[in-house]
Amino acid sequence: MSGSGAPKQNMSGTEAQDPFSTSGGTLFDFCQMASVDWDEVHDGVQLMPRAYTSWNALNIVRLTLAIWIICSHIAIIVFVLGKQVLRTQPKNLLIVNVALVNMLLGAFVVPAKLHFILNPGKMSCGLAVGWDFIANYFQPSVALFAVFSLVLERFVYVYTEKRQRKLKPLAQILGTVVLFAAPWLISCLFLLPVYFSGLLAKAKDPQSCLYKIDDHFFVASQLISFIPASLGVFILAPFTGLLDCLRPKSCFYKPLTPKGESMTVTTIVTLFSIFAEAPFCIVRVLMMRLECNNPYCTRFSETLTTTWWIRIVKAAIFPFIWLFYTDIRDAMRCQMDFSLSDGGMDSDDEEDGLELKPEEARSSAEPRYPTVHFAATP
Repeated sequence: MSGSGAPKQNMSGTEAQDPFSTSGGTLFDFCQMASVDWDEVHDGVQLMPRAYTSWNALNIVRLTLAIWIICSHIAIIVFVLGKQVLRTQPKNLLIVNVALVNMLLGAFVVPAKLHFILNPGKMSCGLAVGWDFIANYFQPSVALFAVFSLVLERFVYVYTEKRQRKLKPLAQILGTVVLFAAPWLISCLFLLPVYFSGLLAKAKDPQSCLYKIDDHFFVASQLISFIPASLGVFILAPFTGLLDCLRPKSCFYKPLTPKGESMTVTTIVTLFSIFAEAPFCIVRVLMMRLECNNPYCTRFSETLTTTWWIRIVKAAIFPFIWLFYTDIRDAMRCQMDFSLSDGGMDSDDEEDGLELKPEEARSSAEPRYPTVHFAATP
């Protein structure tokens, strides 16, 4: 009798040591939440599908936008890297970085979400957790930090242009590499520890993806993914625009970015980046912190759906923003031939489509710049 009682005591001790049973926190099923359609609204009791949710055309629109995001950004990347005059400019390489980040939406976030919606019974728990991390935290963070790197490079450009001090080639290369890799590394270093600290314990059932989570870590991850990078962009972009307006008339860099162009592009990129991601961050934080079962709380879910569409549309529009840069527009319609000249710049020479005025041509700058000729692209 005593021998039969010992195993029961050990079993009860094992159950008492089960992390899922003993840990506190909130229950969260990643597979169930990942398979919820973006257009289904949670009213505190059940998920209410909208009338158009089951309409197949809605999924076709999502898939079409995903394909457009992939193709348009691949086109930008191949075009920039394929043109020597473009790939030698640091800002264009950072544009490639922004394009890679936006491609995450079209190449992974949207297709994986459609897979979860259409095949709720064929889901991997690891994929569901990974999708939640990348879609809600990692991709927004890297996107904003990539824009911050681009704005920082433009700030350095207009600052050195104003001070007539050109960066050395080695410093320019190292700076570009750091600005290219920093958004990915910073997002991983800050978000991964915080996010996975919020996963307290997983249910023992191997077929289940039920976790005990700590909401505070998820809220912290959401704020970290938005506030630091957006605050940096919001502060640095106006200074970049101000310096761009105060640039001297005499050209110093080659090829020259027309005066005011850096201000225009950084302003547009800043507005699109921050104001497209801000609603998503705000709504998610409110939904995680406010426990509300009243009918009007369904508006949070409806607003969250809208913010998702804003993010997707932003990624679809972003390739057109780069056409505001003169060198990219000119490279699309002509081939720029840079031939070194021993003499100074002639008054009828053009830089990136910008005709120099006579007083600019007679500047005291050293005759070390190439002459720009335009020829039709074969």
